[in-house]
Amino acid sequence: MSQPNTNRKYSSLYRNSGFTLIELLVVISVVLILSGITFGISRGVQNSQARAQAKAELAVIAQGLEQFKALYGDYPWINSTANEAEAVKFFKSLWGWMKLERIESVTPGSGSTVELVELASAGTRFIDATKMNLNRALRDDNSVPTNLFLVDPWGNNYLYTYNKASNAWDNFGYVLYSQGPDGDCTRVDTDGIVTESLRTNNLNIDNIYSGI
Repeated sequence: MSQPNTNRKYSSLYRNSGFTLIELLVVISVVLILSGITFGISRGVQNSQARAQAKAELAVIAQGLEQFKALYGDYPWINSTANEAEAVKFFKSLWGWMKLERIESVTPGSGSTVELVELASAGTRFIDATKMNLNRALRDDNSVPTNLFLVDPWGNNYLYTYNKASNAWDNFGYVLYSQGPDGDCTRVDTDGIVTESLRTNNLNIDNIYSGI
């Protein structure tokens, strides 16, 4: 009596139980597609959260600016916080270390200028900087903040300008905004007017404006 060909059976079972190259490629493709969808959804959620945070922080800063104006008579006179030195002055104004003051000219008949001047000690604070994003850690003591400025959730300066010293300034107030995820923008003109074409150009389409 002949013995069954067991080797042939095992070989057949092995071939049938394994994945073919096409099946492996299909599985890998499905995994990659699902991973891409998951990553896209996660990134979209994170971006939405960051935009919501930026809007909330802009509202807090705007409220602080109104309180600053109520105390000192006007908003901080700052050309643009795109300049780091001006960004530091902006933070100091909101954190109670600078005030707006009219400085009389030493030359008779030359009038006066409005300037931000540093206080000898901390005055009224208009924002809670401990709950805001800064370019680096805020010290716990009551010392003068050095080289500190406000940044948005993407790590870029919040842009503020209120150039009342310029005759070209035609805006009734200030301009305050985040440059959005791309960290880039076409800045507002010297008149301070945020036009529709400015808001919707390619670099500004992701900007987040206070009060707009």
